[in-house]
Amino acid sequence: MFHDLTFKNFPPFADQTIEFPQEREDKQLAETHILTGVNGTGKTRLLSVLAAVLGNEEHLEKRAVGLGKDVGITLNAPAKPQRGYVQLNVPPIVLNVDVATWETCPTIPAFAYNGTAYIEDAKVVFFKPTPKPDRKICLSFARPPEQSQQLLQTIVNLLAQSGLEMRNAKGNPTLSRFVRLVSNLEKTISEITGRDFQFNIAAYGEAQISVNWGSEHGLHFSLLPDGLRSIIGWLAHAVAMTDAVLEGKGEIEDTPCIFLLDEIESHLHPSWQRKILPAFQRLFPQAQIFVATHSPFVISSVNQAYIHILKPSEKGVLAEKPIKTGKGSSYLSVVEDIMGLDELQIYDPESERLLREFEAKRDDAYKQRDKQKRDEAQREVQKSASEIAERCDELHLIMGQEIAQMNRLFSAAQ
Repeated sequence: MFHDLTFKNFPPFADQTIEFPQEREDKQLAETHILTGVNGTGKTRLLSVLAAVLGNEEHLEKRAVGLGKDVGITLNAPAKPQRGYVQLNVPPIVLNVDVATWETCPTIPAFAYNGTAYIEDAKVVFFKPTPKPDRKICLSFARPPEQSQQLLQTIVNLLAQSGLEMRNAKGNPTLSRFVRLVSNLEKTISEITGRDFQFNIAAYGEAQISVNWGSEHGLHFSLLPDGLRSIIGWLAHAVAMTDAVLEGKGEIEDTPCIFLLDEIESHLHPSWQRKILPAFQRLFPQAQIFVATHSPFVISSVNQAYIHILKPSEKGVLAEKPIKTGKGSSYLSVVEDIMGLDELQIYDPESERLLREFEAKRDDAYKQRDKQKRDEAQREVQKSASEIAERCDELHLIMGQEIAQMNRLFSAAQ
């Protein structure tokens, strides 16, 4: 697994070392690193570096155009062996990768995803052998629709094998490998979406694959909502393709993997955003996951993760010391503490402007010592509060509390 990453002359980053702590209290949840920051702070660029080391340089090549020649990136594994480094050239960038990391990279299952809803209906057959997943394609963040066929064919094979195992299980199907794998995948999608989800295969001349979702049965993939197509496109892909890489020689829950996830919240309602990453952590407990996100719902959903805040500075983007998440983090605390938005920025921009004007008038009223000036300032505060209170019930309640508090204080002062 990756331990730290050092940049030299690689914009937008300042020269620095970013550490990825690997301490985990709950071994049933994957090690997770969340990258967040305003647009332009290099979240996707950092993921592209990891993708290049793992086997796909195309995303880093796009981000190397126009850079000077004196660019260096060093990637370390935990042991930091003294055996030297292997160089990986993506002109003009030179990546120095320590030997231990380099020896592991070609063998560890590794995947990159974004929230693209690319899954469409495709022709499938029963028990058609599927080739071992192409590593470079698996490390491409964006997949064209034609990739649907391989994924759906792999799922059909899993379902067919699961059916055979149940037939041969003699009353104890829960112990069979494929039954458990398919069941865990369907259960996870059900938990995320809040509706019972099941893959459905039928043969009427030709094999067909569809899904049952809630009360609707036999839904074609092309007609599913984009959020569900997105989840199937990367979460189901991760399960199916990791199993294909293992070729029956291991269980995905016991297999170290690396996942690079770029804004997977695309197309997802906040209620789904809150569930997607914890579910993924449970599916791959031995994995190392890197997530770039702007979503406070994704960030606040994870009880076990490290948050890396990327912030611009005069020297370039700097990564703050990673914050270890804890249980009970709220959406509002993430908005304020992690994303740097104050309590007024949770409202629409116009309401935010009015609230800031109200606070300035309120504070000015409290400073007045002359009764006439204080009374005049109080009237201005009440006028501002009345305008804000008309916007919604929540603001009506807040303004009522503010005015009641001011009236009590001013009455006591008289």
